[in-house]
Amino acid sequence: MYGITNDDIDNIDNKILKQKLFLSTGLIDIVGSNKKLLECTYSANLNPKKYFAEINNRVNTMFNNAKDKGLKPVFVTLTAPSQYHRKYQDGNLHIDPNETAKALTQVWNKFTNLQVFQKMKKELGHGLVYFRVYEPHKSAVPHLHAMIFIPVNYILAVKKKYKEYFSSSSWGANKNAIDFKYTWYKQGGGAVGYIMKYITKTFKDEDTKAVQHAVYWYIKHKVRRFLSSRTLAPLSLYRKVRYYFKGKYKDDFNVVTQKRDAGVFKKLFDDTQILYIYYNHDSGEIEEKILWAKNTDLLLKARANKELELAQSKNQRDNFKYIKPNENKKALVVKMDGIEKYVFSATKNKFVEIPTVPSRLKNFQLYNYFKKLDSLPLEKLNIQHYLITKNEMIKRGMLNQEIQPLNNTTKTYGF
Repeated sequence: MYGITNDDIDNIDNKILKQKLFLSTGLIDIVGSNKKLLECTYSANLNPKKYFAEINNRVNTMFNNAKDKGLKPVFVTLTAPSQYHRKYQDGNLHIDPNETAKALTQVWNKFTNLQVFQKMKKELGHGLVYFRVYEPHKSAVPHLHAMIFIPVNYILAVKKKYKEYFSSSSWGANKNAIDFKYTWYKQGGGAVGYIMKYITKTFKDEDTKAVQHAVYWYIKHKVRRFLSSRTLAPLSLYRKVRYYFKGKYKDDFNVVTQKRDAGVFKKLFDDTQILYIYYNHDSGEIEEKILWAKNTDLLLKARANKELELAQSKNQRDNFKYIKPNENKKALVVKMDGIEKYVFSATKNKFVEIPTVPSRLKNFQLYNYFKKLDSLPLEKLNIQHYLITKNEMIKRGMLNQEIQPLNNTTKTYGF
């Protein structure tokens, strides 16, 4: 069924098992607590419950947003023409299911760019809102289900274009194999329940022993289960900042989207930090909060592994090549907050900390660096270095104070 063999099932199960074992042994620090990497993984294959919950959240948020805008849900089905269903004598398809899915995507994109949608975009002020799901026939050929949200006065015009476009010679689908549904009064659960029925089919039921070949079909042919328009905040942002909003707001995905549109998230230092800019009602000032920062240990290990791979690759290429011992090389440097913080030592084969020289920092770097030093407790503070940094701030006119002598630390700070 779905072109999946017993060997396919065994190979895929073994691959997933190895990935789960690996992720179960690794730990990551999140807001002061250690969690297994597997718990933090959003994968339909490795952590299906977490992935499905996120999709359910996205679907409900998109439905609510569309309802608020007065848009109506329309469900469509698109089947590939006969040439995509042809098979060889051994039963294998002429065209790989992955290629068929790509062809369905291309024709879908062309359809949603027709004049009727361009007119709708001008009228609404935003692009088409939709999500789509790919599902295999038992023959392993994929077909497409999509839920689109359009104004009620556009439904009949879009239906006409849909039937014309996909039954024409340019695509050539069978008229009986394309569907356009926009009434839900007889459907239990309404439009949400209707589309979720198709999404649920793409997940393996781990509570039963029944083998659902369709799930293995997605993995074998690398077909994505669920895709949507860029209506909501991208997952690359939402997953990094959601913890901050989840307890405060019921509809966290919508809140993150609204704040994304308002421009309150700022990415810094090659996307290794995400800042949240907000108004503090207590202080009456605009403040910044770091919501997400790339784990320093992971960053350093990744850089070290990359350096090691490059060194090994170079040794293989230049096995018999003489290299001068004092040959100049560009050092591998790790920056934090825009400041060079660590450098890779080839002799020690590890990263070593670079002392920060305040006079070499740019104004923005110096200001942020001083703020961090100023927030440290005295027992963790190098007083002399703190004074050097503070004096540099005063010299540049960033602090309205007098320069303090470095030998006055005992009198000033009690040390």
